[in-house]
Amino acid sequence: MTIRVLDYFKLKRDFLPPHLASLSVYVRPGELELHANPSQWEYVARAFHPTVAQTAEVDRRGYCQRSLPSGYDWEQIGKTWHDHPSSVRAGSAG
Repeated sequence: MTIRVLDYFKLKRDFLPPHLASLSVYVRPGELELHANPSQWEYVARAFHPTVAQTAEVDRRGYCQRSLPSGYDWEQIGKTWHDHPSSVRAGSAG
């Protein structure tokens, strides 16, 4: 079994395009400079258990990019998701 570790970076707010609320990327440790300008990105964390999809995309392209479009209230969407009757958390106390 291969244990995969990826570094997780977010694009700094100063460099975000107006149509995006967030842009993040997963890369192999030490490989950010091969795909982007490191000065525009902030290190967030090391992902010790990336998903199969993230790992496959990094294997294929060298990086895995995720973005959230702007114009949405992501905090409200998160609350709605967790309070939805089908959510595992909806019926829990607390």
